[in-house]
Amino acid sequence: MKKSAFLSDILFTFFCVALFTLCLFRFLKISLGVSIVLSGVCGILAAAAIAALLQNRRKHFFLKKSDEAQKQRLMTHLCLLSPKQVTCFFTDFFQKSGLIPKPFGSLRVYTDEEFYFLRFGFLPVNADDVAAMSRLKTSKKKILLCRDIEREADELCRRLDIAVRPAADVYTAVKAAECLPQTYVGEPQGKEKKKRRLKLCFAKTNARRFFVSGTLILLTSLLTPFPYYYLVFGSILCFCALLVRFFGYE
Repeated sequence: MKKSAFLSDILFTFFCVALFTLCLFRFLKISLGVSIVLSGVCGILAAAAIAALLQNRRKHFFLKKSDEAQKQRLMTHLCLLSPKQVTCFFTDFFQKSGLIPKPFGSLRVYTDEEFYFLRFGFLPVNADDVAAMSRLKTSKKKILLCRDIEREADELCRRLDIAVRPAADVYTAVKAAECLPQTYVGEPQGKEKKKRRLKLCFAKTNARRFFVSGTLILLTSLLTPFPYYYLVFGSILCFCALLVRFFGYE
């Protein structure tokens, strides 16, 4: 939820409740002054309740969005690793989960009761991949860990009694075991990352944001008894808008 929408919902709630209760108190023949005060209190209480509710929903939304971004980072990381590195990653993960894993060649790991196939690529697992897994003879429960799987392959897994753990399940388990990578393959590091952030902050498209913010702060200086703070920072933002407009990153 955008901040402007968040604030407008709170103000709308305040005025609606305040107006309704004002009319109600006047209908009960309470004096105008007392009615205004009481309706203002009711409006504030209602607005505070709505603000708390919306803030809670907003927090959950951003947490879900953050988890989704983190999941995509993990999947891209696993897709870019070599088969040996993927095997080592999940061997460490199973150990931290309290299991005793043993690699079985490349991209295969087994424990006392389960046999894991590790298939992480930018293309979904297909039916031919599943057919190859079914040929391996074992009495252990077969489990496929993957980024994505085609519908036909998923249906084949059900018929062959191969459990499928897609990206969401893998991410949840890895996060719960505190095994998320410290650094991700394919992401800018160090100076490159700082340079990228600098370009985002001082892109020419941000000139309008600097200008609007500076203008609003300058206008605020006309309404406050202490205008100097607003004049200084408003002027700085307007000056930054000019610099970004002419010298910012494309």
